[in-house]
Amino acid sequence: MNIRILVDMAIDDDPKAPCLWVPSEHWTAFCESVGRTPNVIGAVIYRNKTIRDGGPRTDVTTRR
Repeated sequence: MNIRILVDMAIDDDPKAPCLWVPSEHWTAFCESVGRTPNVIGAVIYRNKTIRDGGPRTDVTTRR
């Protein structure tokens, strides 16, 4: 499944979460799929959420 679809599903599942974490293995593909590059602190803003690199072998999660 496409990482962008997984991120969209996670956002839809927990719309109040301010931040979402994406596995390192998929970080570059996610950034390319949304057409953005990480800002100075390493985050991408997508659908009004802060999306960050969550580290290797993690799940797409809100880590609340």
